[in-house]
Amino acid sequence: MAIREGAWDCPSCGRKRNRGPAKFCGGCGAPRGDDVQFYLPEDARVVEGDEAARAKAGPDWTCSYCDGDNPADAGFCSGCGATKDGKPREVVEYKGEAPTAAPVAGQPLLSAPAPAPPTGKSNRLKKGCGIGCLSILALIFLLWFLGRPREAAMTASAFHWERAVQVEQMKTVEEGAWEGEVPSGARVLSTGRKLHHVEKIKVGSQTKTRTVSEQVQTGTERVKVGTRDMGNGYFEDVYEDRPVYESRSHEETYEDPVYTDRQVFGKWVRYEIDKWVPSREDKLAREDRAPVWPEPRLGAGERAGPRRELYEVSFRGTDGKMHPYKAPNEAEWRRFEPGRSYRVMVRPDGKVESVLGPK
Repeated sequence: MAIREGAWDCPSCGRKRNRGPAKFCGGCGAPRGDDVQFYLPEDARVVEGDEAARAKAGPDWTCSYCDGDNPADAGFCSGCGATKDGKPREVVEYKGEAPTAAPVAGQPLLSAPAPAPPTGKSNRLKKGCGIGCLSILALIFLLWFLGRPREAAMTASAFHWERAVQVEQMKTVEEGAWEGEVPSGARVLSTGRKLHHVEKIKVGSQTKTRTVSEQVQTGTERVKVGTRDMGNGYFEDVYEDRPVYESRSHEETYEDPVYTDRQVFGKWVRYEIDKWVPSREDKLAREDRAPVWPEPRLGAGERAGPRRELYEVSFRGTDGKMHPYKAPNEAEWRRFEPGRSYRVMVRPDGKVESVLGPK
């Protein structure tokens, strides 16, 4: 664990790079003071032996009488001779390297390093990606813009309605179903066996071999993770032990289940049954505002079944073109007045998507 000598700048005369452990400025002789910040020059020397031992003694302490800095093992202040009763300097630990110069007033002690300029290849890739992404976004926006409904003022000009009644007839039909699902009232015609489904049945297992990979810790390594300001003008590197892994493979056996298909048969029933089935549809459609329901002529064994209805309004634009609008129900359709202007939302295909209200 290397220990290096730091430096400090004199706040009184501005002298640069006073030796870290020096208690007085080499230029003006002013005391260092506890508000001076240590830093670690890039060419800082490594200390060993007795000097390294002094560095490990602990942080300096500041005299409460004269504010002078003193070594950790000093029992009296070297400036005024007072008995040791001051507080020790703060020990600061940095992630990565310590600052290589004294901080500028008003600036943070450590600032993030400026990003390295991109290489030509990286720059070209980013530029190409940027242009491509912008082109795709522009295309998506264009499609959205062209496909979105637009508001327009149009006149309700034509009305169309359509109403229909389905006629059902009672008929005898032949159908089939599994036993237990035959409807009541059915007359069985025949029965027989039929494949219902196929199911998987486990019949055993077989031994197989496979290769298994795993990460195995083979040891540890010392990794430098930071730098510590020792509070006395020296800095030491901070390390931690990290595990080292290795990928290893081995063969292992396992039991793989074996399945077979088993066909499951059931009883299939053919039957006949009398039921109402669609026969025809009676429909009325007109271009007016007086919808009526058709009255189908029902014969023997017939009945009126489900009904359906359709209501449309055609709006005329300023260009004279007609734009259809399908109303959700009769009440909505009846609220439009012939010849009145409405604000509508028109889709690109010319159909009216919604009606906002009278103009």
